[in-house]
Order: sequence, then structure tokens, then C-alpha cells
Amino acid sequence: MKLDTQTTTAAVEAPSEPTSARTLFEPLLHRVIARSMPPHRVEGIAVGRLDALSAEGVPQVSIDAWGLTGLTARALVPVDAQRLGADVALGFENGEPSRPIILGFMIAPVPPSTTPVAHVDGERVALVAEREIELRCGEAAIVLTADGQIQLRGRYITSYATATQRILGGSVNLN
Repeated sequence: MKLDTQTTTAAVEAPSEPTSARTLFEPLLHRVIARSMPPHRVEGIAVGRLDALSAEGVPQVSIDAWGLTGLTARALVPVDAQRLGADVALGFENGEPSRPIILGFMIAPVPPSTTPVAHVDGERVALVAEREIELRCGEAAIVLTADGQIQLRGRYITSYATATQRILGGSVNLN
């Protein structure tokens, strides 16, 4: 927006004060820009907040981005008091911002799980864990640890090979 500084300045400032129109109107312009106005018609989805439930269970929502609060909403999902304060996805009946419909609740991001994960694709099974994987059956166990150790435990351990069997290591101890 461009202001005609000569016309505006002459109309506003006193002759003894050399103040420009930009200096006079800039704070007002910033306030107008900072206050977001709700659109006349809404296309798409907005994010709001579930603020309250009436005695009849009717949800009240607000849309901070547009400065709207206390809007009575309809809902496509169950809404209860435990969800107060939660972010909601809002659609609008006939595109009117004063007629919100709660489409669902926004899901908070979940940090990556540190629990073991199994990947099975029909040809290979991969078990992934951060610290340790243990396979156990009765007194027998195979333990894999994150520091690279592999333990075979059991009453009897038998190893068969139809081809060459190698035992490699920095040192190999046999009894």
C-alpha cells in the first residue's frame, strides 16, 4: 500500500511539526495487519481448539488464527471433556466460518519407538532392537547385544556343517 505523502501530510500535520504520513500511519497499519480477520468464505480445513462443552454436550471451539472464540460446532467424531484444549481439524458448513464442524482431533507426533521391531517379508525375518535381542526356549538361549556380543547358551550345543566350518577370531579358546 502506497500513501501519497504530500496530500496526507498536509491534511494531518501541523505546519510546525515536520512529521511524515508514513510515521503517523505505520503503527496503525501494523496493528491492522497483525489482527487477522476471518475470511468471508472458507475453502478447505482450518485448525482450531476445543474450548468447552455445553451442559448438553455441544462443543465450543476457537480459531486463534482468525481471532474467533466461542463458536458452537457440530462434530463428526465423538467429543468428550477429556479432549478439552486439544487441537481439532475444522471444516465449515457451506463455507461459513461461523459454522464449524469438527472433523477430527489432531494427532501429536510420537517419538520413534525404542521397542523391538520385527520385519517379515516372506523371505527374511529381521528383529531390530536398541540394546539386546534374546531368543529363549527352556534352558537354551541366543543373546545378541548392541556392543557386538553373541552368546549361545544351552545344556548341549551341537554345530554341523556340510561344507567347511570356520571359527575365526582375535583368539580362539577351546576348553
